[in-house]
Amino acid sequence: MATEIESLRAWFAYLAEARRGYLETFSKLPREELSRDRGASFPTLLDIFGHSQGALYYWMKDCARFEFPPQEPDTSNPPSLADVQKDERYIQSQIRRVMAELTETDLDRTVHREKGKGSAHDCEIPVREVLWHLVEEELQHRGEINALLWQIDVEAPVYDWIDWGHANGRIQDHPPV
Repeated sequence: MATEIESLRAWFAYLAEARRGYLETFSKLPREELSRDRGASFPTLLDIFGHSQGALYYWMKDCARFEFPPQEPDTSNPPSLADVQKDERYIQSQIRRVMAELTETDLDRTVHREKGKGSAHDCEIPVREVLWHLVEEELQHRGEINALLWQIDVEAPVYDWIDWGHANGRIQDHPPV
């Protein structure tokens, strides 16, 4: 049975690999498809993906036991695919470090969330809850992106946990009986 830290590490490795699939799919789309307002949680496909990146950065920097500065985005223009790809490389490198350094004690440490920053109240959230929240947040927006891609007849890069588990040796094949 995997420990909670092992499960979290696996989930974040899986999410990172799945995110690469979305960036690859985005790279095949015309720029106008990436920047078209779709009336979703955030206007464009890149905005939705960028929001997920922002959530990862916002929470992971507080979960980390080390400092990592924000990227300096050009906010005068909507993000380009190249901007999103660059940010993804940076964020994922930081997440890998957070996951490598994560200890059982860290899971009980808390992160402060201020009222008014996406929250109706001030609170202290255990790191474990923040990390599981990020898994949920990622899956929510991945589903949204999938639906938007299907609306334009683009196959979403669905990469499920079981396929990932087989590819990474977490789930073993059994010989036929």
